[in-house]
Amino acid sequence: MNANTSTAGARAMASPTLPLAAIPVAAALVAAADGRLLDTNAPFRRLFGDADRFDDIARDPERLGAERRNAAAAGDPCDCEFDSGSDDVPLRVFVSISRVSGAADAGVLLAVFHDVTARWTREQEFAELAKFPLMNPKPVLRFDPGGVVVLANKAACTLFGSESLMGRSWIGLCPGVSEAFWARVRIDERPPQLETEIGDRCVVFTHVRSSDGRIVLAFGEDTTAFRRAEYEINEKAELLAELARFPDMNPGPVIRTGEDGVILMANPAARRVFGDELLGKCWKDLCPGVGCAWEKIIAAEEAPLVLEARVAERDYVFAHRHDRKSQLIFVFGADVSNEKKAEEALRRSEKMATLGTLAAGVAHELNNPAAATRRAADQLASAFERLEAAYVVRDGANFTSERREVLRQLEEAARAKAGVPFEMDAMVRSDREAELEEWLENRDVPDPWAIAPQLVRIGFDVAELDRAAAALNGEALTAAMVWVGATFPVYALLYEIANGSSRISEIVGALKSYSYLGQAPVQAVDLREGINNTLIILRSKMKRGVHVTREYADDVPPVPAYGSELNQVWTNLLDNAIGAMDGDGNIRIKTRRVQDWAVVEIEDDGPGIPEEHQSRVFDPFFTTKEPGKGTGLGLSTTFSIVTERHRGEISVQSRPGSTRFTVRLPLETAAAVGARFEEQPNEEGDGEWQNPSS
Repeated sequence: MNANTSTAGARAMASPTLPLAAIPVAAALVAAADGRLLDTNAPFRRLFGDADRFDDIARDPERLGAERRNAAAAGDPCDCEFDSGSDDVPLRVFVSISRVSGAADAGVLLAVFHDVTARWTREQEFAELAKFPLMNPKPVLRFDPGGVVVLANKAACTLFGSESLMGRSWIGLCPGVSEAFWARVRIDERPPQLETEIGDRCVVFTHVRSSDGRIVLAFGEDTTAFRRAEYEINEKAELLAELARFPDMNPGPVIRTGEDGVILMANPAARRVFGDELLGKCWKDLCPGVGCAWEKIIAAEEAPLVLEARVAERDYVFAHRHDRKSQLIFVFGADVSNEKKAEEALRRSEKMATLGTLAAGVAHELNNPAAATRRAADQLASAFERLEAAYVVRDGANFTSERREVLRQLEEAARAKAGVPFEMDAMVRSDREAELEEWLENRDVPDPWAIAPQLVRIGFDVAELDRAAAALNGEALTAAMVWVGATFPVYALLYEIANGSSRISEIVGALKSYSYLGQAPVQAVDLREGINNTLIILRSKMKRGVHVTREYADDVPPVPAYGSELNQVWTNLLDNAIGAMDGDGNIRIKTRRVQDWAVVEIEDDGPGIPEEHQSRVFDPFFTTKEPGKGTGLGLSTTFSIVTERHRGEISVQSRPGSTRFTVRLPLETAAAVGARFEEQPNEEGDGEWQNPSS
């Protein structure tokens, strides 16, 4: 029943013969002239207390008094609303004032009151909300009674993908709004909410209606993120429920233990791996490495603790999750033996690829000194023939002791210059050879055209020959020139043979040291020696224009490591640096000690690695090289050798002009090395890394 209906009924009930007590709503008889309250009923007194004058029950007595006088003068009922009560307890009242029907005294008015505070408060709130819809960051729409949009803020237009929604029908605009739904919005005491999908967004619209039904507002709330999260939670919950319901169907070992490690549940896969009688046994004793890590398993907060273990000649990964509420440990295992074999095959493949690169470089490095040695040996035969002929000439000459000393000095000069690289401008050399040839011809020395170039290489000029001629004359001078011209090529060829064979020996020694041939797989490795040997092996790639700066710290001790694998790390990093610079640039190698770590930095001044690729450089098969020029395994293998085989760390920082790879390797005492490395020959005869703490 609304206020107008109840007021009309109250007026009909009021008469001189019917007391106010029979009226169910607040009512009062009022003197029309001065507003005195002639009579009031109980609802009136509950609403206004013991009031004396009609005008005084309002917070604005003058306005209410004016309404009273208007009702008395007009003779027709007069309706209005007024504020009453206090600031703490406000009261909004609807009053209908009319003359009493059939009363003898026309100066008596009947006032019927209704408390409309709740409705008025709602309308005020509604008016406040409706005042600033355009400022609301969420969709807000206003409709007329027929559902036509008369106002829509920017968020609403964006949601529906239109610059303007004015004049469009809500029924055709919003999915889920039908004629029947709009009728409910118009007549239901609580207009219904609507949850719908608009494009890829989930939206909930709350409808608010004014008391007279002329204005309807729809306030939208984007619930897309909530719905997606709810979907993911439900999906994960279903998955977890499925896993928890059917552990026996899991192909990998699944075990549940208490916080003491005692096994409470084990699926068939776990029993196949560890034996049938598992219940009651301690998981810490069954699985290698779990006992040492149990405290970490118990202390793990969110992410499960993953451990690797080898059981019955198979490799497994066990994820341990501690549920603090149930105080249980859930163990999920997976057989990764095939993955381990694939990883080993990958490592061997990269080794072979590296070996191919090294073989080509070493072959090139060996070919140059070998060819030079062979060429010198071939030339040495004819040089000895000329030396024998010169010996005959020298032996037939008359040499006094003084002349023999001069000859010895000339021969010593030839021997000394034979091992020194000869550098002289071609034009200067040609002129000097012509001068010396003419000098020899003037003194009747045979074959001056063959002797003059040798004398120039020794460093003689006309002045020095004149000084020699002053001590030697005649046949002694001729014999001396012939002898010196014949001995110098022999000395030069012997030096070339010695230098070539020494170079071959150096390369072979470096290659043997690089590969650790005939040595234990795990040993204390000198980082400086390993890097130097690698540089020797890669020398052929650096000849074009690579300059290497080495900064080795003296306080870096030998590192316990797999020597050949560590050299593969240096090979991959240096080869990448040389390739990045296209064989022309600078490489800086630096070693230092940082607490219990040996640190090696290899930096080049190439173009750098793009920032978007830096996080992927250690991923298998990732390469920025052209197809056919890179396998994408080099840095992946390097990462595996450093982090898994040596429990070290490797990182990269790169920008144009500077790319630096930093390798950190743990330093340990001899006792720790013995405990950490146990040589267990595998198919290749290599030692297997053993880490008791893992």
